[in-house]
Amino acid sequence: MKKASFLLALTLLMAGCSNNDSTATITVVDQDIATEEVTEEVIEPVAEQVEPIAEPIVEEKEPVEKEIIVEKEERTKPMEIHVYSTEVPWDQSLAKLESDLAIEEGIEFSGINVALNSAIEGDTIIVHEGLYREVINLKKDNITIKAAEGEYVLVTGAESVTGFVPDETMPGVYMADVPDNYKETTLKFTQVFTDGHAQDMARYPNLTIDDMMAPLEEGGGYGKTIDLYKTKGEAEGHITFDKGNLPDVDLTGGIFRGLNGKNREYVFGTVVANEGNTISFTSTNRNEWGDATAEIKKGYHDYGFGFVTHKNLIDIPGEWFVQDRKLYIMPDGDIKEMAVDLQVRAQVLMINNRENITIEGINFVAGNVQMKGTENVKIDKCTFRNLQPFYMMNGYGMGDSSQTGLYIESGKNIVFTDTYIGETWGTGAYISGGSDNAFYNCRFEDMGWIGTFTAGVYSSGNNTHIEDCTFADHGRFQVRVDKDIKIDILHSSFERAMEMGEDAGPFEFTSTGKIAPLDLKGSEFAYNKIFDLHGVPVSSGNYNKQFVVAFYMEDVNNYTAHHNLVYDIRADSYDGPEKLTRDSRWLYLGPRYNSMHEPVNFYNNTAWDYGSSIGIWNIKIANFDELKAKGLKQVENTGMMTDGHFANNLFDEGDFSINYVAQNLTMTGGSTGWVTVPEDDWKDIATNDMDEFFEHAAKVDYMFNPETNMVFDDATGASNYIDAANGDYRLAEDSPAKNAGTPIEGITSSPNPDLGALEGSDYVLSAGSTLELPKFKEKIIR
Repeated sequence: MKKASFLLALTLLMAGCSNNDSTATITVVDQDIATEEVTEEVIEPVAEQVEPIAEPIVEEKEPVEKEIIVEKEERTKPMEIHVYSTEVPWDQSLAKLESDLAIEEGIEFSGINVALNSAIEGDTIIVHEGLYREVINLKKDNITIKAAEGEYVLVTGAESVTGFVPDETMPGVYMADVPDNYKETTLKFTQVFTDGHAQDMARYPNLTIDDMMAPLEEGGGYGKTIDLYKTKGEAEGHITFDKGNLPDVDLTGGIFRGLNGKNREYVFGTVVANEGNTISFTSTNRNEWGDATAEIKKGYHDYGFGFVTHKNLIDIPGEWFVQDRKLYIMPDGDIKEMAVDLQVRAQVLMINNRENITIEGINFVAGNVQMKGTENVKIDKCTFRNLQPFYMMNGYGMGDSSQTGLYIESGKNIVFTDTYIGETWGTGAYISGGSDNAFYNCRFEDMGWIGTFTAGVYSSGNNTHIEDCTFADHGRFQVRVDKDIKIDILHSSFERAMEMGEDAGPFEFTSTGKIAPLDLKGSEFAYNKIFDLHGVPVSSGNYNKQFVVAFYMEDVNNYTAHHNLVYDIRADSYDGPEKLTRDSRWLYLGPRYNSMHEPVNFYNNTAWDYGSSIGIWNIKIANFDELKAKGLKQVENTGMMTDGHFANNLFDEGDFSINYVAQNLTMTGGSTGWVTVPEDDWKDIATNDMDEFFEHAAKVDYMFNPETNMVFDDATGASNYIDAANGDYRLAEDSPAKNAGTPIEGITSSPNPDLGALEGSDYVLSAGSTLELPKFKEKIIR
């Protein structure tokens, strides 16, 4: 623009010395600036007067500058826009101040959102190495944002904290103001990082091992609790830590988190008093702990597990707490040499009501993702870490944690490839409605630290696709479905689910209480590995159990599971003195009170090293006639399976059972009480004899239609595999399962197929992601 001003002045000067027409047309040209005609009147010179006259007094006036506006033409041709960071803490030689950036011709910027504001549809924004403290908020369609080739780009929801001074009341603790843009109204709890490493919120017992979900281990940050009770008519609950010594400090206003009883009975509470090892708290939960009129007697929960968090509990390096807009931290080293960051933004990426967006090679930390009403999005080679801080909730269901990870609402054709999602208190990806969303070669890892219902992937969106993915270390479920959808899960690995709970598993499919089974619309689950599943124990009234299931398929039908490998499913991780039922199963079918008439197909699956084989919980609707009069659509008064197909499966020696009971129900499937029906007593069965089970099941309307399934006994069964102890479940050449199967069109590979998951090939052994994570350069090692 300076060049344009100079040309304009020069042209005006030349026009003033000309004897041409009384007007002149001036064309101002600047690169990428449209031409504009500017008309200026030219006054002819007047002859000088020679006769002497009195010189008038002329009042000096300020020169008047005429503003000449040169408008840019709207750009229509897409181009690359380059973004350079002003902060590269892991390589100071790359850092550039904004004033030093080569911001030329409007194609280089120091912020991603600044570039987005100047972008048009079709642009590609190339982001160069560095740290970007912002929320990427897409407000235009047809945009690509990608990291420059070979460069590490980190988008963070955190801001730097400086100005630390010693806290005189706590030796070794420093304090500083939190950033001005941290608003607790939108982010009640936060996360703190030193030199890129996540630090631990102060707690008792201390977390001293590198595992956020180890409530049964020494140093796991949880203590065993006893004497759990709440007096009727009082708002306060009480617990006592069984071992160790709770520090003699005031914990009023702190948070108690308890894993006590069934998941719906878990508690979040605000500490109102503490004495010795006993905590008194008021609960925020919509259960007996939060109901002042409810009573919880001593002994109802024989034991539980929990922790307390409070500023006064900072006592080991790395612990921190935020209170009264101050960050308190005990650094592990010299705080003057540390970069301390605190999360201030709830999201790091927002793509709402957009189409045709690509995000490639960007690393995100300290914030969630929101996509609503968005179509045709590709997320490729990205990472999302430390998405959700600690949080409190009133309920315990999936909806309470829906927006604590990647939240996708009414999204269509959103595809994640080669992407990592993990290290979070909340869920992974929550898909609410929409259709045709997919995950390829992704890792869902180390998530669900909060302990209540979370999942690697929850979906109520039709045609969800998961392939070549790894799910590892989850507090609860790894895939959760509770709506009528088609979902295909292929060649994926499921490791260590249920690290914070029980009565569920990595595959968690259920109608959640309605009277009608889920229709999975022909879903396929094939060539997956499920292993290393243990859970935690529960004490709740007469329910003292540790219960985990590989395939938890409660009242769902119209699906096929084939060539899946299941092993090491054992409820054996707790060695306390309490009496405990240990139940670990390969398959739980429900179906409770729901009659299933669509196919339930299990072909060529291998299951080894577990407790029980197949479990059915059948509920007869005792007040069926009453519900029919109110409009209940189900024709049958009990659960059943009329179109099952089980062939070529290999079982371990384990219990096959049907538990046949009766209840009065509400129209929505809620129980109003148990009913005794003596004439149905014969319908129960518990046996290790597979053939006996299938024959009995058919008599009570469970049609498995079994063909060429086989059971290996515990004592010698491992010899049927090449190396079961090390996960090689290829059949030994002398195994009776070789060439002993039934050919199934579209499933088996020969007229004489082997039994089990390795029929035809060892493809299932390679299940899981091959994703290699980048070096997270912000994690500075001192």
